[in-house]
Amino acid sequence: MLKTKVYKFRVVLAAALLTATNFAFLGSFASAAGLTHVTVRFDRMATATATTGLVCAQPATTATEASVVVGFPTNTVVSTTLTNWGVSTAVTTGWPSGAVAWPGIAQATAADNTLKTATFPSTDLTVGTLYCFNWTNSAAITTRAAAAADLTGTVTTQDSVPATIESGTYATAVVGNDQIVVNATVPPTFNFAIGTCSSNIDNFTGNLSPSAVGTTTGCDVTVNTNAKTGWFAWAKDSNTGLTSVSASKTIASTTPGTNATLSSGSEGYVLGVTSITQGSGAGTTSATNAYGNGSGGTAAAAQGSGLDSTLRLIASSTGTASGAVFRVQERASISAITPAGTDYTDTITLTGAGSF
Repeated sequence: MLKTKVYKFRVVLAAALLTATNFAFLGSFASAAGLTHVTVRFDRMATATATTGLVCAQPATTATEASVVVGFPTNTVVSTTLTNWGVSTAVTTGWPSGAVAWPGIAQATAADNTLKTATFPSTDLTVGTLYCFNWTNSAAITTRAAAAADLTGTVTTQDSVPATIESGTYATAVVGNDQIVVNATVPPTFNFAIGTCSSNIDNFTGNLSPSAVGTTTGCDVTVNTNAKTGWFAWAKDSNTGLTSVSASKTIASTTPGTNATLSSGSEGYVLGVTSITQGSGAGTTSATNAYGNGSGGTAAAAQGSGLDSTLRLIASSTGTASGAVFRVQERASISAITPAGTDYTDTITLTGAGSF
């Protein structure tokens, strides 16, 4: 009888040990390696700031995922309004290298401000793949009111039970001010250069004759300015015409400020803006009516207007300019009785300004 009881005890003990061993084996098999590359980024880290954000994680355990729970640090404010937890999987340059869209992710199905969690749907994940998604409404979460470092949270995948498959921990921080103000000054610039006429001398291409209207070679004026509303150019002359001391004669400027077309055989003297280009920059360049063709275009042959001692607007632009160029040329006509002289001369002053 005693032997029978001892034998039964041994059988029960062996069964118990086998069962315990099996349970231990099963527990070891079910343990997860844990999510890796866990990242939760708050797009704003300033205290008490509503923010959008990013969630990334890489699974290490083969399973069938049905949801992902994001746990946020203590003292954050988690909105329990589910429509505030809309998501996006549009891959952006802000995602870690190699990350792909989290499959099945959609608006949160649960949000708990006490537990500081938001639960999102998910479909099956592939081990070793880095997945990301963004929550896109800043009303979803507000950072804590006091600055702090080493604030921890979790990302946890679940099956359909739901039971935890694997989890990972992340750390973040909240700062008093997460923005840097950058200030800069762009100073006003203006450059006005006269060129293409050697030593700023613009002689007539030939002797003046009553049979034709004479013209000079011309000088080009280049304007560079960052004046946002444009630039202006003015001109005046010293003699209100071409003056010869030896002949005691002035070929008078023709109606300063009014467009004119000279005729051979009749005395006259004008300045014309014969070409104008914008270069790069904004706005439109134009010759003034008087010193162009009478309608805002450039002066044709024998066209322009006389100058006098008053600075008269000859060209302008409505915007910035880099390499804007206009050409000025003088025209003169004489009659058959205009006194001879080799010293007819005039000095023209050009000036410009920007409209800043």
